[in-house]
Amino acid sequence: MTADAVAERTATAVRPHDLLRADQDVEFDDLVALAKVFKRPWSYLLIDTPEVYPSTGSDNRTHANRMVALSPELIAELQMVDLMLDAAADLFPRGGYRSPQVTGDILAADLASRIRSFLGVSVDDQLAAIDDFGALRLWVAALNNQNVYVSQRSLKDPTVRAFSKVRGEQAVVVVSTKDEPHPRIFSVIHEYCHVTLRSAGICDLLDHSEVERFCNEVTAGVLMPRDLLDRLLVPGQFSGSEKASDDALRTLSGRAHVSQQALLIALRDRQVIPQDTYDAMESRRAARRSGGRTSKGHPPYYTVAINKAGRMFAHRIVDSLSEGTIDRQDAGALLGIGEHNVGTLIRALASGD
Repeated sequence: MTADAVAERTATAVRPHDLLRADQDVEFDDLVALAKVFKRPWSYLLIDTPEVYPSTGSDNRTHANRMVALSPELIAELQMVDLMLDAAADLFPRGGYRSPQVTGDILAADLASRIRSFLGVSVDDQLAAIDDFGALRLWVAALNNQNVYVSQRSLKDPTVRAFSKVRGEQAVVVVSTKDEPHPRIFSVIHEYCHVTLRSAGICDLLDHSEVERFCNEVTAGVLMPRDLLDRLLVPGQFSGSEKASDDALRTLSGRAHVSQQALLIALRDRQVIPQDTYDAMESRRAARRSGGRTSKGHPPYYTVAINKAGRMFAHRIVDSLSEGTIDRQDAGALLGIGEHNVGTLIRALASGD
């Protein structure tokens, strides 16, 4: 964050530019105000050693066609995931992630087919999902079965929709709860594609870079294989008016339990719609999505905590607590809750299984 940005976000007599040039005395209230900008306690600003930022892996974001810096909010999320990876490596060293083997150049369609088969999600299972969240649980469970941790968090940085990190044999995928279930499914598979390609990092899921376009195509192929598309598609379904085509997109998306983005890419790649129709429909879809997820009230505290940790990670931490490998204080820190709340979270976790 630049000195100008800090100055814009604080109403103090302190000039951040002067602090950069030389140390000086600062009133305590000003110190507290400055620390809030970085979402840190005031004592953080008294540390006299450079902060080491967490590794991001591949940063695949752009904002207004420019590369963007790490925000304090994103740094906090990356640090939490680093904590998860460290704990997983120490406590569950035999629980390494699995992914299809990829060598050399591979076509998006071939990788999609390989990932779909590797994850073991059948077309019938996909269509049988009870609702959108049921479909999300299906795909999250598929990644968990390959020992990939999936964390669902309210990502506050507007330039990030998902990210993934791999360290040694451990892998974590993080998706935003600000998205509806269908886009979250897209993000989960998109990030698993990055993990498979060893290109894990931060993503906005836009088509501005080659690796993002490739992973988007793979994701669409995973979620909408040819046999599923053939089963659901009606001839001429997308040859009518703009409204009729958009309505058909929504209907088909709901039946297949996939995002409209994934469906559009599949329709284009299977030559159901031409590129110019894809461009127009994608533009309208993006405009509809720009408002983000419609708020439907806040989920319960422990549901949020379990989603942040991910059910697989939470279960393994609870098992470690039961086995005496860690104590309740450690469990609370790793689950992001107070020590006194661990017992209630354990009951909430069991009731959701």
